[in-house]
This record gives sequence, C-alpha cells and structure tokens, in this order.
Amino acid sequence: MKHSFIILSSFFLIFGCGKSNKTKPNPTVPPKYAITKEPIFQRQGMLVFVSPTNDSITTIDIELAATPQKREMGLMYRSSMKEDQGMLFVFDAEERQSFWMKNTQIPLDIIFINQSLSIVHIAENCQPYSLESIPSFEYAKFAVEVPAGFSKKYRLKPSCGIRYNLLEES
Repeated sequence: MKHSFIILSSFFLIFGCGKSNKTKPNPTVPPKYAITKEPIFQRQGMLVFVSPTNDSITTIDIELAATPQKREMGLMYRSSMKEDQGMLFVFDAEERQSFWMKNTQIPLDIIFINQSLSIVHIAENCQPYSLESIPSFEYAKFAVEVPAGFSKKYRLKPSCGIRYNLLEES
C-alpha cells in the first residue's frame, strides 16, 4: 500500500509538472470585452432643470441610458465630461434605485427623479471607482449624472424638477 502511494505520487509529480499545452495570452491583444477606446458623448436630447415654480434653472445636453446594457455601462471609462452635459437614466419602473462608481473615472453628482419629474434625492460628489452603494432613498424613475459640484452650483434641491426632450433619432 505504501509503495502504491509513492508510485502514484511520483506519477503526479513527473507528469503534473510538465509543460502545459495551453498557450499564454498575448498581452498586446485585449480580451473581447475590454474597452479599447474611451466612449464619446452622444447628444440625444436636452434636459432643463426647473425651480419649484417651474422656472428654468439651467439646460444640459443629455445622453440616454434607457436599456439595461446602457444603464449598466453609464459613464464608465470616460475621463472627462463638460459641465453642460449629463446622462439621463430611464428605468423600467419607479422604485428605489442604487448606483455605484465602478470604472467611473470622474466624480459625479447623481440626481434621482420620480415619475412626476421631481427631484427626490441628490447624491453629491460621488467618488470615482467607489464600489459603495449610492441609493436613491426614495422611489425614482429617472436619474441624471452630471459632473460633481453641478447641483451645488445651480442650487438644485429635492423641490426642483426636470423637463427633457429627446432628439428624433434617439
């Protein structure tokens, strides 16, 4: 029995340490899912932030994230964004939403909006690359991501709201 164990162990040692038939990955060829080019902002509409009395506060160009894939990608892998640009997330249902900043290189304000187009919560200065959950706390049907400091600069608060228009080809 002892000899069988020694022979079996020797077999695994000899044949287990041999060269593998697998080829090593080429470090110059990125995996299929790797982002090789920074996404470019695509203007798909305009969004107006409005006061509680429905007066215009400021207007931004928006890129739309209305599919699960686009919502998941969000603003990941972008190194910059202009102050008058943002991403409008449209969810399938009004419910408590949650974001994170995985692979997001720029600090953001995330503005959560209910189906009545009223701001319900603002998460200010969300830090790049953070995996911390950023909750809406209230039911939200929409969210707008803008550069950090935007909400403070324009004095946005939960009593404010939005109006938006999408371009024809969106």
